[in-house]
This record gives sequence, structure tokens and C-alpha cells, in this order.
Amino acid sequence: MTVLLTFLSALELVVLLVALSIALYRIQSALDSINLNASKIMWGVRAIEHETDPLRDVLPRLRETLTQVVGGAQGIAAGLSSVDQHLGAAAELLAGPRPGSNR
Repeated sequence: MTVLLTFLSALELVVLLVALSIALYRIQSALDSINLNASKIMWGVRAIEHETDPLRDVLPRLRETLTQVVGGAQGIAAGLSSVDQHLGAAAELLAGPRPGSNR
């Protein structure tokens, strides 16, 4: 009886070790797949970084130039608004009094 229980315990231990090794193998396979995909993503990120590296020098100057353009456009808009008001007043004077008005 003791020999049978020892044999069954040993067999149970072997089954447990086989199941554990299969589970670890599947986990390792999944991790290898994840590693492969992560390395492809990292390669793509490095490629994008390499391709966009020249923009690091250009973008600050472009931003400064566009800020100046916006400032100039705001000045032009203010000037055109003033011109519009003056032309509106001149148009009213040139049109003269309207019929039926008290002017």
C-alpha cells in the first residue's frame, strides 16, 4: 500500500511538472510574440523620430514667423476697420439727407 501511494504521489508530481512546463512554455511563446511586436513598434518610432528630426530646427522659426504674421494681420485688420468707419461716414455725407429725414 505504501509503495502504491508513493508511486501515485510521484506520478502526480510528474503530471504537475508537465502541466507547469506546458504553461510556462505557452507564457514564453506569448512573451516572445509581444517582444517581437514591441520591437517592430520601437523600430517604427525610431524611424519617425529620424524622419522628423529636421523639423526640430524649423518649427521654432516657423512659429516665430507665424506669430509675426498674426501680429501684422491684426494691425492690418485694425487699419481696415478704421478705413471702413471713415468710408462709411464719408458715404453718409456724400449721400446727403434722405427723403423724409430731419437732416
